[in-house]
Amino acid sequence: MRGNLARILLYGNFKPQDFERCWLKWLQESGYTVSVFERGAAVRRLCRYRLADRVLRRLAPPLLAWYESRSFVETACKFQPDLVVVVCGNLLTGEALDEIRAETSATLFHFHNEDFLNTRSTSRCMQDAAPHYDQCFTTKSFNVREMGKRGINRVTYVPHGYRNHCHFPVAVSRAELRRYGSSVVFVGTWEPPRAEILEHLEGYDLRIWGNFWERLPRRSWLRHHVEGRAVYCAELSRVFNASEICLAFLRKVNRDRHTSRTFEIPACGGFQVSERTDEVLTFFEEGKEIECFSSEEELKDKITYYLAHDTQRRRIAAAGFERVRRSHYSFTDRLQTLLEHYFRLRSQ
Repeated sequence: MRGNLARILLYGNFKPQDFERCWLKWLQESGYTVSVFERGAAVRRLCRYRLADRVLRRLAPPLLAWYESRSFVETACKFQPDLVVVVCGNLLTGEALDEIRAETSATLFHFHNEDFLNTRSTSRCMQDAAPHYDQCFTTKSFNVREMGKRGINRVTYVPHGYRNHCHFPVAVSRAELRRYGSSVVFVGTWEPPRAEILEHLEGYDLRIWGNFWERLPRRSWLRHHVEGRAVYCAELSRVFNASEICLAFLRKVNRDRHTSRTFEIPACGGFQVSERTDEVLTFFEEGKEIECFSSEEELKDKITYYLAHDTQRRRIAAAGFERVRRSHYSFTDRLQTLLEHYFRLRSQ
């Protein structure tokens, strides 16, 4: 390591809504020397046309992984990092990681916020490359044991978080109340289990924001409540602050026990009603900082009750906001956990 602060190479996505963006901002403000490699950028240069991209991704994923990996190796060798942090390295091979270590002596970390065993979000390339990292971090507590059974023993559970630069309370005007507000809101991608829950909420003032809700059945009454687009950062906060009850669902395909939304809603100052899990209840106290449900009937009962009890709802929302800040639930706090591991490894 050169100097008191590490040279860090970040691999990931860096759009405003991505937590890698807040990691980059915090590292730069803290005096670290940072270089970034945008995930998939090399592949996009190779596949400039959509048809070529679809064909190669379907028929030649090893070629795409090789091309992305070679570009990443070149970047790492030129930058000479002390620490490499890869977020969701679906296109990086184990051979590339070994070459980076040999050429730079860097410590290699991998952070994955999806289910490691879910083949929809985790490639075979990533699964094969995982043992080549010095340390893997997962937001899925159950993945630690599962990865250990596959011989990947250097795995640490790090929960999801909220993005400091994106998620904070905002004041909403009367015009924004009309534009974004509702009694009940759900923000998230369409999935059949989520739609099934929402189908039980007919009769409530409901709005749905997110992608792929056009996949709802044509006769579904929910179609009249879909906004047809996703919202991020300050606009997301406006939705949460303009709405009385903010729903938080888990992704069943990811076997979620909590998600980033668990923290984003209270970080924005919203009142959260979440699917109840043991993990959610380790972060917030039910009835004081959050509300939860385990069935459609319980959800309807909670919605009806809290729509009629504004003061209690606002008190819980305020307590949830204080808890999320006091307990250091941001993705920046999660990054500092990674850095603590790095400096501990370096001192050994």
